[in-house]
Amino acid sequence: MRVNITYSVELEEVPNEIARILEECEQNMVLARSEIESALYRDPLDQLAALDNIRVSLAKIDLKLGDSMEILSGYLQAVAKKPEIEQAAIDEHAQRLAALASQLENTDGAKE
Repeated sequence: MRVNITYSVELEEVPNEIARILEECEQNMVLARSEIESALYRDPLDQLAALDNIRVSLAKIDLKLGDSMEILSGYLQAVAKKPEIEQAAIDEHAQRLAALASQLENTDGAKE
């Protein structure tokens, strides 16, 4: 049974995580190719079992590649929104500072 797991990393670390996943996929592809090469010279019954194992391996690789695509898609969306989010935070801080400055002016005016 396959399950989804979730963990968080810093936005800047997403490309490194994808690279790690892709390296794992590459290693699994090398193993699958090796299994294909060795299946060539087996008897048909052994070939059948080997082919089933290879297909399962390739399906797992495909799932990891699909997950990687989804992660990269989310990453690209987050990177595209980052300037907007940063500007919104700057605007919010500026409003708070303006409100505090106004309160200070009102407090100073009340004391005089």
